[in-house]
Amino acid sequence: MLTGGWVRGPVGGDGDIVGRMLPQPTAADPRGVMGRLDDLLGDGFVLLGDDIDPGTVLTAEERSGWDALGARYLAVRAVDGGTEGPDELVDIDGTIRAWLHGFGARVVAVRPDRFVAAADTSGLTVPA
Repeated sequence: MLTGGWVRGPVGGDGDIVGRMLPQPTAADPRGVMGRLDDLLGDGFVLLGDDIDPGTVLTAEERSGWDALGARYLAVRAVDGGTEGPDELVDIDGTIRAWLHGFGARVVAVRPDRFVAAADTSGLTVPA
């Protein structure tokens, strides 16, 4: 776990998602391509939403900051929920959504090194 650096919000506590590494379960994209989550996310910043488009919870300022970094916005859907568009992933075994639920987070911003930089629980503004 990270204890400082390019993150926003409290880090290091048992209940804090910021600073933690994203789990790497098997997921699928809307075309049915399965792979490790890391491979499906690509190389840049990603905002993941628990059954929600993460862009819909951002303020205009937050969206502008993540857009400037070239972030992707992906909704993570349950395996029995289906997908609605290209910017979604299917959580094959429920690992991702359970992990988010465990920290009470609906949206997380993930750095290219796969550590959580920010979450809706502590604010989604791009870290300074």
